[in-house]
Amino acid sequence: MQLTIFFSAPGPVAVSVQYGHLLQGLIYRQMDNPVLRSFLHEHGFALEKRRFKLFTFSRLMGQAVTYDQAAGRLVLTPPLRLVICSPIPFILQELGTGFLRQGRVRLGDVFLEVKEMATAAPRVTGQAIRVRMLSPVVVYSTFPGDGRKYTYYYSPFEPRFVELVANNLAKKHLLVHGRRASTDGFAIRPVRVGDRDLKVTYYKDIVIKGWMGEYELSGDPELLQLALDAGLGSKNSQGYGCCNLVEGFSR
Repeated sequence: MQLTIFFSAPGPVAVSVQYGHLLQGLIYRQMDNPVLRSFLHEHGFALEKRRFKLFTFSRLMGQAVTYDQAAGRLVLTPPLRLVICSPIPFILQELGTGFLRQGRVRLGDVFLEVKEMATAAPRVTGQAIRVRMLSPVVVYSTFPGDGRKYTYYYSPFEPRFVELVANNLAKKHLLVHGRRASTDGFAIRPVRVGDRDLKVTYYKDIVIKGWMGEYELSGDPELLQLALDAGLGSKNSQGYGCCNLVEGFSR
């Protein structure tokens, strides 16, 4: 499911280039239920040695986005919108209530007015979909190094990328539905992805590499549905892997 929040502001909004952690904090603050907020922030849903928060969110989108080189900040032209996705309706219900109750929210040193909200439940009806990334998809492995771990971020043009995305979706499926889904035949293919879609970002002081662009996914419809609802790849609750269906594509 998707929750889209529309914001207004009296003029262009200037934010830090690396504002993902600010958006994450904004989302947690809107959760009215303190138990849910604490559970998701501190724990999440455990599976093996991993914890999943089971929500993801887009970048902050405006009519136009430019870069103010002198100030070193992004400038977004209102109206602005933020998309939050989750396979757990209660999470989105809590967020919707929180945003409505607040009315006016703070992102760093900027205040935004909550103008309106919309919900959607895009459904996968076939064995192939095309998605457009609303925030970068991140796929990585961690290896031991000389005294410290080394993180390798995969490009969507590497075979290992497909395997890791499939395994990640299968784990989310187990958490949401209580049973394993087959990853046989799963594929993710970049269809509109170029060098400019590689995004090197920071989450606080951690370098994270991800990819924007459009991708074609095929396989078990339940796995494809999880891609829409819970996000593709890793680090979803930090603002990565949020995607939307490309209209007019069906197979």
